[in-house]
Amino acid sequence: MTAHLDELRASAGAFDERSAADAVRIALEPSVASSLRRVINASGVIVHTNLGRAPIDPALWARAGEITECYSNLEFDIEAGERGARDAHLESLCRTLFGCQGALLTNNNAAAALLLLAAIAPKREVLVSRGELVEIGGSFRVPDVIQQGGAKLREVGTTNRTRARDYASAVSKKTAAILRVNRSNFDIVGFTETPSIEEMVAVAQSKKLPLLYDEGSGRVVDISKYGFRRRDTIRELIAKGVDVVTCSTDKLLGATQGGLILGRAEIIQKIHKHPLMRALRAGKESYAVIAETLRAFATERYEQDVAIYRMLAAPIDALRARADAIVRATRCRVVDSQCALGGGTTPTETIPSIALEVPGKANELATRFLRNDPPIVGRIVDDRFTLEVRTLMEDDVSEIAAVLGRGHRSSGTP
Repeated sequence: MTAHLDELRASAGAFDERSAADAVRIALEPSVASSLRRVINASGVIVHTNLGRAPIDPALWARAGEITECYSNLEFDIEAGERGARDAHLESLCRTLFGCQGALLTNNNAAAALLLLAAIAPKREVLVSRGELVEIGGSFRVPDVIQQGGAKLREVGTTNRTRARDYASAVSKKTAAILRVNRSNFDIVGFTETPSIEEMVAVAQSKKLPLLYDEGSGRVVDISKYGFRRRDTIRELIAKGVDVVTCSTDKLLGATQGGLILGRAEIIQKIHKHPLMRALRAGKESYAVIAETLRAFATERYEQDVAIYRMLAAPIDALRARADAIVRATRCRVVDSQCALGGGTTPTETIPSIALEVPGKANELATRFLRNDPPIVGRIVDDRFTLEVRTLMEDDVSEIAAVLGRGHRSSGTP
């Protein structure tokens, strides 16, 4: 700071106190400004982990905000006039949606898996297929989560082929549970074999062991109607006999970050009493947003109230019409594209979409759009810079149109 003032004196000759104060204020602003910024997602990835995963619908956020901006009954039983349990606010919704007996919310799915294993398998073995020892984003690995939860990993089968009898033959007096892990961010193809959920339930029940499923994605509804492969929903997994399912709330559920633990009442109660529960529990903001999101599914309004499902449900004709409206009076071209769901949910699948192809050098355009306020994240495809229409929020459309319009009026690029 002293050096900055000396520089001001040297450059200005006579020292002006007001000018110096203004210059210092301008110099300090970046150090106190928030580094978090709104970003326009035109990348073609709906649940974009680097961009905060699922966006929250403004109307849903406003309803949740009515709870978070005031005092609430988060841990207060109004009828009894005494302390209550925060998980009671989600449990009824989860029972309705998923058919589970109990539910808990943690701050993310890794925390949910860790807490589950710490509660039911301390110092005992958990059976996991070698083909499911996955690494998720940020270099977090399933084997590490299992071990940090106090359990011991017992690998069964091979990377590409695991059978029900592999689990059955590995059970010993040291075994506490069988764990199925959703290979959400990769796929194994070719000479492969994986036992069905029904086969694994049969093994677990015959050995009197709980079957746990780290489902991860939060598949509340069947997304095959949007063009993706059919997989079991959480409700179907529980109906088939899975004892406990854990999942993220900011992927296919479309809410803010959190981890749900859904399953049998006695296991949920055991987890609830574990000392780690307090360390890993979510705050009131998460409860408010996630409860509103679950309500949207329970009332069949998720395509209206949950942003990622509004994007998924948008028909090609509507996307094309949106693109046509944006590119009027510009040199951009409307092109067919492919959109990814993202978030490690459907790693090998995409759905048809519409994008805008911006003329110019792709790398230079990508940099220029990132320097916009707010930054615009596009995509380079075959050395062409494109802006994906499906992933735009409502307020993003006018901003994109304005940027492209300015570019056309100047040099054909922004």
